Amino acid sequence: ADKDRRLSRAEYATAREENEKRAVQDAATTARVREALSAARGIPTTAISVETFEGEVHLSGFVPAPDLASRAGRITAGVSGVRMVHNNLVVRQR
Repeated sequence: ADKDRRLSRAEYATAREENEKRAVQDAATTARVREALSAARGIPTTAISVETFEGEVHLSGFVPAPDLASRAGRITAGVSGVRMVHNNLVVRQR
């Protein structure tokens, strides 16, 4: 904050608090995304990994059809707290 390129104890404490707050918000966003995907019919949630960092959600895993991958991305984008979706779902036929 004082631009001396060194963290004082107060600056360190503030940065750590902000980091912990972000981690809690990201965990809550991840939980909301998982809940929304679970509520949707036909989406294989056990094959989808959801990770969130600073409101950006990364979806990875496998789905059996292309429409399910795009649907999962649209559902995720509609969840509160999601700023951006990185949809890396791969279509793999069973």
